[in-house]
Amino acid sequence: MLQMQAHNSNGVIHLCHTSCSLFDGGTLQAYLTTVKAWLDANPNEVLSLLIVNSDTLPPSSYDTVFKAVGLDTVSYSPPSSSLLESGWPTLGSLIDSGKRLITFMDSNANFNSVPYIIDEFTNIWETAFDVTTSFDCNVNRSNANTPTATSMYLINHFLDTLILGQPAPDPGQANQTNAVTGTNSLGEQFNLCVGQQGRNPNFMLVDFYEYGGGSVFEVAATANGVTYSPATPIATPGGTSSASSPSSTSSSLNSSPPSFSRWSSVWVVIGSVAFGAFCIY
Repeated sequence: MLQMQAHNSNGVIHLCHTSCSLFDGGTLQAYLTTVKAWLDANPNEVLSLLIVNSDTLPPSSYDTVFKAVGLDTVSYSPPSSSLLESGWPTLGSLIDSGKRLITFMDSNANFNSVPYIIDEFTNIWETAFDVTTSFDCNVNRSNANTPTATSMYLINHFLDTLILGQPAPDPGQANQTNAVTGTNSLGEQFNLCVGQQGRNPNFMLVDFYEYGGGSVFEVAATANGVTYSPATPIATPGGTSSASSPSSTSSSLNSSPPSFSRWSSVWVVIGSVAFGAFCIY
């Protein structure tokens, strides 16, 4: 899963976090062009997107961009606006149908207008974000009518620090935050959620994915019951302000993640702009 925060910048959808004046990750259309190229090059893969619709743009605005790059024709449209976890198709059936892109949006989705842009919180609930101490597995964000016990769920696992009273990413702790074991590690929160919810999280949203030497992918692989054995080295920390910078995202799109047989697999989400976060498959 790729996660992005979208803003209206002079009438064009751009990928920015908080404000495009702080960091502008480019246009949504340019980014989705890369996504389309990756899907074309990897015909046996399924990809999901999570769009933070910061300026509550209508889904028709996104539909225009999806159609411009050809992603509308490969996008999955569910039979209804809300599905339980058990109602989602298998990855195999998505591949066979050619509908290999699943797009969620956190606000202002409209099933009757653009059915393939799916409302997040009637289908997925989330744990707390902007955590500065320790992680839990309680329901933090959801639609009031969403049956959380039987819906998909996402755990937010990125540690912040307070700067002048405001939460900001804490890359200094990222190796441990992303670790397989230990205090405040991804593995620790994953195990907590399995114990508390009685099932795996469907998505694990992390930041600075290259910290930990691939540990976030090891947690995901173990959760999915597959051997963690990357064909190529995992990216190492660089000089960017966040793991989810455009260059980091591009490198992740150039490699082919493993396919799993069921949609209920655990996914890692990768952000597309600086200071964003991402999830694991």
